[in-house]
Amino acid sequence: MDPYEGKNAESWFSITEQLVKSHPLASSIVGLCLKSWQSILNGKINTYLNLRIREMRISPQATGALLHDIIPEYVEKQNIKGFRKGIGKEKDIICDYDDTYSIELKTSSQDSIYGNRSYTKAESGKEKSGYYVTINFEKITKKDPEILLIKMGWLDHTDWHGQARQTGQKASISKDVWDKKLITLHKLPININTADSERLQTLEGIGPATAKRIIDNRESNGKYESVDDLLDVKGIREHIVKYLQDVITF
Repeated sequence: MDPYEGKNAESWFSITEQLVKSHPLASSIVGLCLKSWQSILNGKINTYLNLRIREMRISPQATGALLHDIIPEYVEKQNIKGFRKGIGKEKDIICDYDDTYSIELKTSSQDSIYGNRSYTKAESGKEKSGYYVTINFEKITKKDPEILLIKMGWLDHTDWHGQARQTGQKASISKDVWDKKLITLHKLPININTADSERLQTLEGIGPATAKRIIDNRESNGKYESVDDLLDVKGIREHIVKYLQDVITF
């Protein structure tokens, strides 16, 4: 059953808050994700090579696949009552006493999440509706990469939209769904004085042109010392500054 059925978009966020609050793993998700991330960064491919995974510069797809495996493994190893790692076409984390609480994981090095086209079809493969945990991370190719964002919520298969062309295999969700049906559990503040253009563009209201102006301004005039300094950057208005004050550091 879709908990949002018949509800308007204005009420989605409060519904999501209640859904997440009622989930038995909600308080453990961030810790499980961050611990799994450190396992990936510090893990070694084998003792002969003595090579840490972070030194291999593995692809975002491989990084995501590791998270999909390691997070459920931690759930099992910590003996969280009633939860286990999914097998085959099951969801990633299974709740044996109430399948409603089973979780699908989605990972990405981009600023949203994506699925394959099958996510738009209720009858295709595993159940697509239910609880989701989404994890956005920095590419391993960066120095000291980190998890940027962890969100949790409930998605229905109708929230996924396939690419317009029939040959397209990717499915995505709308901004309204991203903002209101998935709530933020963890967000890494962005250092406005060190962030590159790609990282700056993950901030709401900052596109490629504005990101370039932020970088150009700090290179010309020195480090930003307060959020109000950003008002000197063309394209940044007070409503953007108000948002940025809670998500950036200096």
